[in-house]
Amino acid sequence: MGLAASQARFLCITARKADCEYKSTELAQQKLEITNQLSDISTEYSNAMNATKLVWSNDAVQGDFGVTYGLLMMPSAANDYNPYMVTTPSGAIVLNSEYAAAAKAAGISKAGGVGSQASRDKFIQALAYGGIVTQETANAITKLDFEVDKDKTLQGNGIVFKSNNVSETVGKSWNPSAGMGAEPLDKSSVSAMTLSDLILSDIGQQKIDWGQMFVAEGKVTALELEKEKKRLTSLVKSANNNEINNDIISQLTRDLNDNEAKKDKVNISDKNQYDAEIARINAESDRIRTLISNAKKIMSGKVEDGYILDDNGNKSSVTTGDIYASIQTQMNTDLSAVVAMSEDSSIQASTGYGNNINIGSNSLSDSIYSVVQNGVVNHYATEISEMTLGDILSGNIVLIANKNVSNGPKADDMKAFREQVLKLFNSLAEALGYSSEKDLTGQGLNVDEASADALKFAYDMVVSQYLSTSNKPADQGDRTNNKAMTENSAYQNAVNYNRIGSDSKGEYYGVSLSNMLAAFLTYYDNGLAKADSDYVVGKSVDTSVYVTDNSGYYYIAQDDPDAVTSIVDKSADFFDELYNNICEYGWREDDAIDDGEYLESMIKDGRYSMSSLNQDGYYYQTRYNETGYITEVSDTDAIARAEAEFTSKKAELTYKEDSIDLKTKQLDAEISSLTTEYDTVKSLISKSIEKTFTLFSN
Repeated sequence: MGLAASQARFLCITARKADCEYKSTELAQQKLEITNQLSDISTEYSNAMNATKLVWSNDAVQGDFGVTYGLLMMPSAANDYNPYMVTTPSGAIVLNSEYAAAAKAAGISKAGGVGSQASRDKFIQALAYGGIVTQETANAITKLDFEVDKDKTLQGNGIVFKSNNVSETVGKSWNPSAGMGAEPLDKSSVSAMTLSDLILSDIGQQKIDWGQMFVAEGKVTALELEKEKKRLTSLVKSANNNEINNDIISQLTRDLNDNEAKKDKVNISDKNQYDAEIARINAESDRIRTLISNAKKIMSGKVEDGYILDDNGNKSSVTTGDIYASIQTQMNTDLSAVVAMSEDSSIQASTGYGNNINIGSNSLSDSIYSVVQNGVVNHYATEISEMTLGDILSGNIVLIANKNVSNGPKADDMKAFREQVLKLFNSLAEALGYSSEKDLTGQGLNVDEASADALKFAYDMVVSQYLSTSNKPADQGDRTNNKAMTENSAYQNAVNYNRIGSDSKGEYYGVSLSNMLAAFLTYYDNGLAKADSDYVVGKSVDTSVYVTDNSGYYYIAQDDPDAVTSIVDKSADFFDELYNNICEYGWREDDAIDDGEYLESMIKDGRYSMSSLNQDGYYYQTRYNETGYITEVSDTDAIARAEAEFTSKKAELTYKEDSIDLKTKQLDAEISSLTTEYDTVKSLISKSIEKTFTLFSN
């Protein structure tokens, strides 16, 4: 019985040991798999740490953008209103479904085609139907406003136009040379400039129009005359191109007001002659009113078959050609009148300051006004006339008035001084883009509605602080030395305070033009940033933190007076460039290109190229990193996601590995125990068998 029991025990131990060894092998295999998985996710994580993405960065627009098809192919400030076209290796333009539908509607085959005004206008009108541009924008750009036949279009026939519903409006003429060698338009909406950039820009290099302080009634300053000539020359150019815009309407309105003002100046004793002159003026006013009305109708599209529609919507006898010709004549007449102004003694241009500003002595006592530049009286006529807005911003320019000179003001001296300074400040503020009506001018710092409002706020605050009659001038001490500025309290008060300065005797008044513009720009930032602004204008310089004290502050400005500022003009040129290139190189449709990841992958892998505008006016294929705006940067979001995923998977696998290690240790202990018992039972069986053979052998 003992031997049999031992043998049974031996068999149980053997079976159990074999089972444990099998499980141990399974656990070892599982651990090997986990080790491989850890190796895989470590490799993936390592690769993810090198992940990159494409970023679009334009200094003129705050923030960086992911590269998307819409950003490349929609007119905006981010792309300077120039298309950045995605192309195949053969040069064909890659279009998404909306653009492809527009190309088909315009009759452009995939191999390209010959462009025309009608085809280009169909292309843009089809884009409006596809939601790429608004219908209002499309109508403003196109001369032929094709109407989409929605019934046929929705039946799957593509975008179909109603052939009998085409109206001709003023629009923009198709430019077949845009993007095909034409001189590129300056459409960059704005530039980000530090103070030093602003000073050196066209804005900062505008001359100070000192003549504004002294120009007589009925006259203009020489600088005003030059600006007016330039403005009207631009209007003449627009008129000759049959382009009616708001600037032309404004000029016609000004002509009407000027003509009406002539009535009050008629001085004819003979009643018949008087009545005849008034009738002549009224007839001229009626002519201009009609011209304005018809010009507005052209702008709003109230035209049919080249004829102006009357108030009842019926065709009148007036053609658009008549209106274009009349406007061309009017603009040329206005320009001729301005050119002749300097020859007309009653309205001639004047340098303005004449003997009013000290140009002969370094003493304050010789003239009504002295210009003190960085603590020294500047009495050189050439230097004074060449001073710029930048000189005020970069230095310390103070205007000092002396009421004791023989030809100086005598009555209400402070009021007279304030009025003169206000005239000068108006010209300085306008040079920076200020508009009294908060109009969006697209010039200087006036680049959008927010900046137009901020400029108006800044202007009102400076006038209130410096030029309000309720504000008394800073008046401390009675030192009035004429040559040493440190001994003239009016000068010191002007330099140290954000208001007009005076000496205690009331002989001298002074205002720091530099402080005034520093305050103006600071209030401008206050108007933009509201409560988040870090800058403040106090009563004194010591209590102020001017925005101009921060050399790293960026001013968003349009410093090129010749730049295209009209959104319609920019958009028209954008779509002309795109349309012309599609006609020239053909197109391919890719529905997936709207997917940002897909687009980025195709560009980075080189399967698609980029085509961008060069300075010579042509578009050339380049790699994405040669466009000037696209850069490849680390994809921090992808890296963060990979890190989180790696941490999670590693924790999960580590937990499994630890569980396997624990089970393995338990099995190893059990196998060790079973091995000892196995050896013991085996030994007992061997000894029992040996005793049995020994017993029977005796």
